[in-house]
Amino acid sequence: MKGFFRNSLLSFASLAKVLLLSKWFGALKLKERPVKTRCLIIGNGPSFATTLQLHESSLEQYELVCVNGFVLSEYYVKIKPGFYIINASVFFQPDEKLSQLYIDLRNNIFSKLEQDTSWKMNLMVPFMAKKSNAFKMLLQKNKNILPLYFNQTPVEGFSGVSHALFAMKLGIPRPHNVLIPAIMNMIALHFKEISIVGADHSWLAEISVNENNEALVNQKHFYDESTSSPQKMQDYIARPRRLHEVIHKFYLSFKGYWDIKAYAAAKKVTIYNASEVSMIDAFDRKKLTR
Repeated sequence: MKGFFRNSLLSFASLAKVLLLSKWFGALKLKERPVKTRCLIIGNGPSFATTLQLHESSLEQYELVCVNGFVLSEYYVKIKPGFYIINASVFFQPDEKLSQLYIDLRNNIFSKLEQDTSWKMNLMVPFMAKKSNAFKMLLQKNKNILPLYFNQTPVEGFSGVSHALFAMKLGIPRPHNVLIPAIMNMIALHFKEISIVGADHSWLAEISVNENNEALVNQKHFYDESTSSPQKMQDYIARPRRLHEVIHKFYLSFKGYWDIKAYAAAKKVTIYNASEVSMIDAFDRKKLTR
């Protein structure tokens, strides 16, 4: 009974959020269908360096999806992904709401996307990006970048309600990690086999609290593992996240993968985790081979 009432409240809240926040038209409108039927989502975890060493030639068989700061690595121009996703709201907020850390990160990523994207690429971003001056400038400067907008409205509750909203592209499981909208978007784009690499998700071992009682996480990537340092999460000017908020964010991410697994099964979509190292326990593990 307790679960029933909880799911009822979550479903009601999700419907309200969708009505208030989601865009009902224009989500994920592809101009041209990709040729390849399988896709590979490339996370930026340190283990992707090992994947490149062992399986670089295998990448050619997939439609490639890169995320967040992948463009900062030398491999962006080598693999030329057909899809790219940026999910975090810090990339689309006005400068006055952000710390200099995130302003610089956004500027670096947008600058590299502008300079290095010499092929047609679908850039998946939340609808809020339409209001971002920095994003609008990126699209003006590089016509090879084709925007695909999606709803990142969090949806929870009864699976019947959630799955219907997912199918209509009106919401997704709580998008506390870019991998969640990446997988959901590729399901929405009708890929029936989705593989994942570089999804280490080994943040728990990288949490610390400094002498000022600030929670820090060293989010290492394959392209900066030796130079990364602990940082406050979502470092807005107002207030960084507290430790319990950081851990809760991780909880929601791992739970979200189980919600995706159930939805993928209903849609007859297979998801493999081919990461060399990964803490994700929802998806079947599989080596990345031809």
